[in-house]
Amino acid sequence: MALLSFALSLQDHASLSIFTISFIFVSYVFYMRYLHSLSKFPGPLLASLTNTYKAYYVYNLTLHEKLLELHTRYGPVVRIGPNHLHTWEGEAIAPIYKGGRNMGKTDFYNAFTAFNPNLFGGTDEGIHSLRRRQLSHGFSQVSITKLEPLIESQMKILIDKLQKCAETGEIVDLKQMLSLYVLDILGEVAFSKSFESQANGHAEELDAINDHLLLSGVIGELPLQDFWKTLSRLSPIPWMRRLMKSRNNLKRVCGECVKFKINNPSDRPDLLRSLVEAVDPQSGSRLTEQEINSEAFAVLVAGSHSTSGTLTLLFWHLVQNPEIMNRVYEEIQAVLGPLPGDRTAYPITGIEASLGYTMACVRENFRLNPVFTMPLWRRVGHAGGVQIGEHHIPHDTSICISNYVLHHNPSIWGNDHDTYNPTRWLDEKYQSEKSRFLIPFSIGHRMCIGKNLAMTNILKTVTTLLSLFEIEPVDKKQGVAVRSSGIGEMEGDFAVRVRMRAS
Repeated sequence: MALLSFALSLQDHASLSIFTISFIFVSYVFYMRYLHSLSKFPGPLLASLTNTYKAYYVYNLTLHEKLLELHTRYGPVVRIGPNHLHTWEGEAIAPIYKGGRNMGKTDFYNAFTAFNPNLFGGTDEGIHSLRRRQLSHGFSQVSITKLEPLIESQMKILIDKLQKCAETGEIVDLKQMLSLYVLDILGEVAFSKSFESQANGHAEELDAINDHLLLSGVIGELPLQDFWKTLSRLSPIPWMRRLMKSRNNLKRVCGECVKFKINNPSDRPDLLRSLVEAVDPQSGSRLTEQEINSEAFAVLVAGSHSTSGTLTLLFWHLVQNPEIMNRVYEEIQAVLGPLPGDRTAYPITGIEASLGYTMACVRENFRLNPVFTMPLWRRVGHAGGVQIGEHHIPHDTSICISNYVLHHNPSIWGNDHDTYNPTRWLDEKYQSEKSRFLIPFSIGHRMCIGKNLAMTNILKTVTTLLSLFEIEPVDKKQGVAVRSSGIGEMEGDFAVRVRMRAS
């Protein structure tokens, strides 16, 4: 009898527990959907309840495509997290990214910190302003121009490899070749030495960078970041441990290069030297070794994938559209002339200003297939919230507008937004009106400081390779996809044949 009573008691406790949990869950769902300050904004039910909705699509490398799908279904402002809104309206750019301290960065960026917070990930506005002043000279176009010999030393290796493929008729994966090439350039300019990836034909660093971006992108979308970072180190799941191991390997490589540069100063012109010698013009302060590590790490991670990914997609559009590629080649020959035999590449000076059609192709690639797809979250700091267009965004809401979605908004770009059409940028009125909506390097005081280096690499590479080689695809394709955990790349390989152009 006592045993029966005990069993009934346990059953009652279990029933009560189930009821309590069910009540709490139903109350939470009701509050988030009907009483929360963001309940008036449309979006998927699951997204309004948990941040794992965003993290899932980051893990699957398709958040940018999912966001576009949601805007097509729900309209200009979509709730994609319990306290997160995403917009694709062009008029939202300035309020969000030029709002200063009242639109500060969220905890999302902490997930990308490997050493100290760097220029990209730092959320303290005062420290950001100081760091920007310290680094601005080293990343200026004048300073980047001095790095051209380092860039061309790696371009010479790429050209030699392509020449051999032209002679043998070998099919090459241009995506892989460009990835190794850009990584070696960053080794030269950011770490004072090449990674030798072109010579080896592979690079563990590329996989490690992908792992770091995936780890950071997923954890950044979740609460309790310290818990997830600890779990990734201790987890019995191999892929989670691999992600953290990759980040630690990158940190080790970066730290060793920085320490060597500090202990062995030289006159070699590169970004690492600029970081070591960087001085704030207002206070005279210099970067610590840990801060140099942080900035060098950011250059490696952001610079490699964003530049190689952009180059790959640009070449893909040109190669798949030979009439466009021929027009670019003709412009290069007419304006810059044949590449002199004693030069490896065209100098960067004057290219952007003089090659109107080539730049239209670059802009259209940035618009159609931006590789930087990361949602750059900002938190509304205005006490009474902020008005963005017709929408009032409450205080403390996280909000962003990501490139891929913005660049595919048909109300801005028209119904042909998914078509590669460089001629749209040749209309001066169109360019004047639409350029403000094209933000591949972000905008405002948080704009990517590496823009000059990226554009120098892109323009020197495109003009030089097209002047020397005819490139044709092995397979003619109708479209291309980007897979991205934040900084993406073309899905699949990029098989081409190359031929030397007639002298």
